[in-house]
Amino acid sequence: MILCAGEALIDMLPRETPEGTAFLPVPGGAVFNTAIALGRLGAPVAMFTGLSDDLFGARLADALAASNVEDRAARADRPTTLAFVTLTDGHAEYAFYDEGTAGRMLAESDLPDMSGISALFVGGISLAVEPCARAYEALALAHPNLPVMIDPNIRPGFIRDEAAFRARLDRLFGVAGIVKLSDEDMGWLGMTPEDVLARGVRVLCLTEGAKGVTAITPEARVSVPARRVEVVDTVGAGDTFNAGLMAGLHERGVLGAETIPEDALRGALELGAAAAAVTVSRAGANPPRRDEL
Repeated sequence: MILCAGEALIDMLPRETPEGTAFLPVPGGAVFNTAIALGRLGAPVAMFTGLSDDLFGARLADALAASNVEDRAARADRPTTLAFVTLTDGHAEYAFYDEGTAGRMLAESDLPDMSGISALFVGGISLAVEPCARAYEALALAHPNLPVMIDPNIRPGFIRDEAAFRARLDRLFGVAGIVKLSDEDMGWLGMTPEDVLARGVRVLCLTEGAKGVTAITPEARVSVPARRVEVVDTVGAGDTFNAGLMAGLHERGVLGAETIPEDALRGALELGAAAAAVTVSRAGANPPRRDEL
């Protein structure tokens, strides 16, 4: 079973009404979206996060159950993180309200039972703020024999301590078998693909929006184009890609392989691209089920 560890929050999506712009609350968060997409694609998946016992926390828990995601969350009597979304030509920007929330205040003492877990996915804004960032890092470093995938999904405006964040990513890259970075992430990090692979990463997935994705390994480069669709918005696109990639590798039995065969890697990239194309074709982070592909 794949454990997704990171933020679960409420995306406040803009909607036009006769009175002006209103915001629709929708379950979301980068790592939450990846867990939902994995469940809908049929992969065995569990979610670890900090969940509030408020009404939004209940909606997040219900959404996990509806997509066949096992709930291993830590509950807290704190509010749920909110992310207000602004769309410009379909591309999303976020304003986070995260102080003192159930997700933000997650601690190492809350770490989950790892029985039955065969792979770990971490990332998102949860790696940028304390104390939850320490908890998620500790989880990844405590299980060095598990296959680990990381997508930092870098939001520069959310990073309070850049030096600490960069140091954390460097440590996490040291235990990650697979890292997904966008071209914008690479620019912010100031790294080349060779720099990332030098940390011991086996597969770097570099996404370039409409251009598609390239998987870079020490042995090869495999590129898959993005599917041409009418884009409604990009909320959850990268998260869905992550799920497709992991589901595809899991199905082929190579998620934890030291060297992933090129045909298996291409097939997993294609599944990720196909799933992401469905997500961007409809509003909000609404990953497809397997029979929609």
